[in-house]
Amino acid sequence: MSTSVCELIDNAIDHWTARKRRNPVQIDLFLNVDRQLITVRDNAGGVPRDDIQLLVSPGASRDEVGFNFIGNFGVGGKRAGVALGQRVEVSSRYETNETFRFVLSDEWLAKDAWDVEVEHVNDINPGTTNVSISSLRQGFSHQDVETLQRHISEVYSKFIGNGCDIRVNGVSVGKTEFDVWAYPPEHKPKLSEFNIYPSDDQAVAVRITAGLLQDRNPIEENYGVYVYCNDRLIVAHEKSYEVGFYKGEAGVPHPDASLARTIVELSGPPELMPWTSSKSGLNWSHPTYLAIRDRIIALNTYFTKVSRRLKNVRDEQVFAHQTGEVDVIDLEGDGTAKRVVDLPLPRGRRKSYPDRLIEANAETIQKQPWTLGLVEAMGVADTISRKKIQTKNRLSLVILDSNLEIALKEFIVHRADLFRPDKYGDAKLLELFKRRHEVINLVKPHLSLDDVVWNKVRHYYDRRNKLVHERATVQITDVELEDYRAIVEQILGSLFNLKF
Repeated sequence: MSTSVCELIDNAIDHWTARKRRNPVQIDLFLNVDRQLITVRDNAGGVPRDDIQLLVSPGASRDEVGFNFIGNFGVGGKRAGVALGQRVEVSSRYETNETFRFVLSDEWLAKDAWDVEVEHVNDINPGTTNVSISSLRQGFSHQDVETLQRHISEVYSKFIGNGCDIRVNGVSVGKTEFDVWAYPPEHKPKLSEFNIYPSDDQAVAVRITAGLLQDRNPIEENYGVYVYCNDRLIVAHEKSYEVGFYKGEAGVPHPDASLARTIVELSGPPELMPWTSSKSGLNWSHPTYLAIRDRIIALNTYFTKVSRRLKNVRDEQVFAHQTGEVDVIDLEGDGTAKRVVDLPLPRGRRKSYPDRLIEANAETIQKQPWTLGLVEAMGVADTISRKKIQTKNRLSLVILDSNLEIALKEFIVHRADLFRPDKYGDAKLLELFKRRHEVINLVKPHLSLDDVVWNKVRHYYDRRNKLVHERATVQITDVELEDYRAIVEQILGSLFNLKF
């Protein structure tokens, strides 16, 4: 559905562009889930009666020059509308002229001729075009509508807010932009602008920006290469061989590389854009793309390597740098790709996480030597969780829970001001720690932690007991392990002022 709907939006934007974007344009999509109806309406100026064939005929083209159109393939009305439904009704009023209407159906589609029967109807608003689609070939749900809203906000982000408003069921979709850069002083985003000439007498303007991103989303894997053609997003988070994700360049896609993003913007005659006919992908063998491929791969490779080197220090060395300037570099001439790859990279791996924990808590450990084992145990749990061991989560959970229990014991033993040694001797402690809930009830009043924390402790203690005492072996998920680790760190911080 998204491809066909976007083609109708493309047509509206092209009409607006052909009129030199003199006035703002509003494009409304009405998606009725209950009745399964789709309507696309725009006020881009309407279609002149003599230009109807532009909407339906293959190979039809405009006489205007100098505009960077995005719907040059000429079959927008037929392919997009009829692909969505068996009946497509188009009404358009060019400026203040009369309103005309024509219908595309399966019967019309079966004919050899591309002519349409046009009739005059009651006037709609001046400069308006309505495309109503019914008898849909494939239904859609409320979730499909939400997915389409997001897709539109990404694809048309460079139009939205710049005189163009796109609405879905009356609500503006807003725009999703991807130039959300981090600005580490030594690894700022890089920008290069230049022209190429895939055709002897026509130029394509190229703008390539690459850097480390701030909006990393490990679930959506929103890194890689993004390509815009005439301001329309064609490719997003591309991680294929064609953009350098192979051994020897950017490497295979991996979370360690997930801070790298390269944005390519191409502007020029639509026939020189390397998009596919549906504008849902790129033609990787197109002369325009081949002319810039090495430079894209070079920048992608460089920042992918930077991302891998900084994987353990993202918070302090990447995400902490939210503002800055982009470095302008020269990628216009041949042979520049190698210079990009040869840019200095961050130093190799830093100290291991366990060593960094010891370093961060050195002062506390010196004052409270009994906390050394607690800190080291957290480092061990983290190390095991990163190993290629099938039962690593189970092992890590047992270590975390045991470490918490030891920490509670150390708190009782070393806070003589709260727990008198003559009252909490070895025998008392042995009996007390047979019942975890009594230990928590004893310590809880002395810590500023809410019930949510202790409820989770109880939950994961039960999970640990299932591993130790019950016949069935439970599986511990990554999410559960990460959650419990955060809980234990929070409690250790409250007990002994340890830092993680």
